[in-house]
Amino acid sequence: GRRRREPWFRFAGRLMFPIHNEQGEVIAFSGRILDPEAQAAKYLNSPETDIFHKGRELYGLFEARQATRKLERILVVEGYMDVIALAQAGFAHVVAPLGTALTERQAELLWKMASEPVLCFDGDQAGIKAAWRAADLILPMLKPGKTMRFALLPDGKDPDDLVKADGPEAFETVLS
Repeated sequence: GRRRREPWFRFAGRLMFPIHNEQGEVIAFSGRILDPEAQAAKYLNSPETDIFHKGRELYGLFEARQATRKLERILVVEGYMDVIALAQAGFAHVVAPLGTALTERQAELLWKMASEPVLCFDGDQAGIKAAWRAADLILPMLKPGKTMRFALLPDGKDPDDLVKADGPEAFETVLS
């Protein structure tokens, strides 16, 4: 007879992150693999749809807006866990691209919230590469009232590492 297939859950074995749009509606999910030995992508997003395009959204944007309507500063970090770790450390104005390099649309979203967002990349080769890609993207877009700053973390550190090891003050020093 025909072998019955068991249903397969796209995000099986993953820690789930809801992705909200600007209005706070959940429009997609991202899942981080729990087993470090697994032969699968570290992060997996919902498929793109009419309402979800990963290059048009920022993880944590709705929450950052809820913290305060007009932000003096918004921080952009590389990963969801960094957003969460920094929120726990008292930084409520942190977002992350959805597993991609920063896009023009995301830059425009950031400028709607603050005139000088701070791009904070990990202190490794990938972080430096990401910073250069972001600089190439935003350079032609800059104008008075729309600038960006860069904060590079110490060698080999990400925001989560730095806050856990040295506290929020160490992260604030990097931002300064």
